[in-house]
Order: sequence, then structure tokens, then C-alpha cells
Amino acid sequence: MSREQRTRVEEELKSGRLPCVVATSSLELGIDMGAVDLVVQVEAPPTVASGLQRIGRAGHQVDAVSQGVIFPKFRGDLVSCAVVAQRMADGAIEALRYPRNPLDVLAQHVVAMVALDTWRVDHLARLVRRAAPYSALPDSALHAVLDMLAGRYPSEEFGELRPRIVWDRVSDELRGRPGAQRLAVTSGGTIPDRGLFTVMTPGGADGAGSRVGELDEEMVYESRVGDTFLLGSTSWKIVDITHDRVIAAPVPGEPARMPFWKGDAPGRPLELGRALGAFVRELSATEADAARSRIEGVGLDTWAADNLLSYLREQREATGHIPDDRTVVVERFRDELGDWRMVVHSPFGAQVNGPWALAIGARLRERRGVEAQVASADDGIVLRLPDALDADGAEVLPTAEDVLFDPDEVDAVVIAELGGSA
Repeated sequence: MSREQRTRVEEELKSGRLPCVVATSSLELGIDMGAVDLVVQVEAPPTVASGLQRIGRAGHQVDAVSQGVIFPKFRGDLVSCAVVAQRMADGAIEALRYPRNPLDVLAQHVVAMVALDTWRVDHLARLVRRAAPYSALPDSALHAVLDMLAGRYPSEEFGELRPRIVWDRVSDELRGRPGAQRLAVTSGGTIPDRGLFTVMTPGGADGAGSRVGELDEEMVYESRVGDTFLLGSTSWKIVDITHDRVIAAPVPGEPARMPFWKGDAPGRPLELGRALGAFVRELSATEADAARSRIEGVGLDTWAADNLLSYLREQREATGHIPDDRTVVVERFRDELGDWRMVVHSPFGAQVNGPWALAIGARLRERRGVEAQVASADDGIVLRLPDALDADGAEVLPTAEDVLFDPDEVDAVVIAELGGSA
């Protein structure tokens, strides 16, 4: 949505001319939403903190009570909705975690600093270590970053990269090379380049048009001139597609397809994943009436409570166990194409399941000699394995042993796999 459209929406909502606004995670940002009576959250918030931030938009004033309603998108989402709602009421916000020694960010800051002034290495190190993420930054890591920026690379693979700073090792001073300031201004940040295309209106006699928003490059690849799409609550028709932008004209009221964007979601925090697992475990061990009372006490209505209890019952009937904070369930079956599938049901979130999936893929390659297709999400890991035979002609079947790791070996396996991961 363009800045002009956003400002108009905010003003109309504050004045009461606009009764409702449908928003994405922008509700978590510091936009001027004005007075809001009720927040309707579709799907469980990814964290307790984000849930409080979003629903806190309602009644956002002294002595007011924030009111919100959460609508689950599917049956499995009922568990997340119940737990997040309970923890929101209890104020159980996830513990804050920040990266230690993020060297990519350090490199950007060093380029920005020396682009403006000459710095002695010891003075720069002293300033950097005043920031909590770098409080324990070792000299070896700092010097490795400075070497890289100055053009002394650890491998020939980096040989084509241009040096960005000058490190005078006699005076131990750092200076920026030509272009360093521009690079610091235009290339800062840690958000991956997703190849987003800027959407612009057609230019008039006075030059270029106005910026409307952005589209994912995959959607642009699938689009053609004349197609219509929705952006900022308005239909737009594609007039032209260039190497980096889409020229589109507004066509209000015309049917149009929804755009999509693909990005890196942070994933469910481990703390919340453990809480989800504990909730399911305690609920499963509770007598039916007491379980219903607990669920309704969290805020679920009668229909949602019935649905959640039947969902857990059906899971137990299907696999004999329900995955929780103490139980990981592993399923193996053939899919509609006849290939083996293995599903690891783990509530611990993508921040755990993602690295775990990398390690499982590496083990299957090493032990079974098969290249598995692996996907991970907040609720588990799915593997697809082609049929394979061992040296004796026996079918290669994955087992639960293939997903179990000694904690001491996981770090090395995951680090080795990261280089070839997407």
C-alpha cells in the first residue's frame, strides 16, 4: 500500500467514516490506527507478544480494556489459539533473545562508520563492544571481519569481491574506500533480497508515476500484461512489466486475483512450543468434563471446545499417541504415488524443527543412501523418500532411529548442511 493510501485509510478510520480495516501484521507496527473497539485475529498469533500487540490495538488508551476475537483457520490451530489466549491473559510473554556476535551486521556497521571518519581499530572495538550483542566479541572475529572488508579473504571463492575499506596496519587505522558511503546507505539491513518488483502507476507528462506497492517476483513471473490483481484494497491492471517494476493502472471494481509474497517467517518460539505440548499432555490426561471446563475457561466457545476434544481423540485413535512436550510421534506410510512418507510430529516450532530436518536429511543420505525431500514447519517435519534397495536387494525403509540424534552431534551436522540449504 502506498504512503498516500495508508494515510487516507488511517484518517478515515479515526474519523469513523471507515468502520473496519483488514490488515496484515502491520497491526504490530507503530501506525496511527486511532480508536479501535475490537480486533479480529484470523489464525493464532505466531507468539504471545504479537498477540498482545495486535489485540492491544483495541482500547488503546488509559483504563480501557482491549477486546479481541481469535478465529482458527483449521482444527489443529485450535490448540495454538487456546494456549496463546491463555498465556496472553497470564502475561506470559516469550523471553527476549538476541543474536550473539552477528558478524554480517558488524561488517555493515564498520563500512558505515569508516565511510565518514577514520577509526583506530582499538577505538572501534571499544565502541562495538558497548552493544549487548557484541559485548563478548573476540578479537579474532573482529579482525576476520576487518580482513574480509579490506580484501584479505579466507578462500579464493571470495576473490571477485571488492574491498570496501582500507586497513592501514602500520597505524592500525581504518578508512573507507570510494563508494563505501553509498554502499552503506543503499545496501544495509539483513532482510534477504526476494527480488520484489515495485508497482508504479503509469507516468504522466511530468515523468514517472507514483509508487503503489510491491509484488513477489514469482507472482510477476506468472503474470502477463492485461492481468488484474488486488493491492491496497484496489484492483490494478498490468500495463507493462520491466526488469524491476510493474506498471499498473487502477481499475476499481474489476475482479482481480489476490497477490502473494513469500518470505522467512520467524517460526514458533521453543518456549511457546513447550507450552503447547504441555497443554495437550495435561488435557489428554484429564477426565472429559474437567478437560472441557479448562478449555472453556481459556475462552473457547462450546463448538470450538467440542472440536478440539474430538481432534485430540481422533489423533490418539489414529496413531495411539498424541505429540506433546514429552512425546514425539513418528509416522511412516506410502503416499498416493507409492513413495514412502515419514512425518515427525513435534510441537517445538520451526526454530527447532528446521535444523532437525537438515540433520535428518543428512543422516538418511549417509546411512540409507537416499536423497529425501524434507520440509519443516512449526508442528513437525515431513520427509518423502523414493524407493531404494540396499546392497542385498532389500527395500530401504526409514525408521524412528533415523530421526534420533545425540545432542552433542547435532551442531556439527547442521553447520555442515547449512551451506547447501535454501
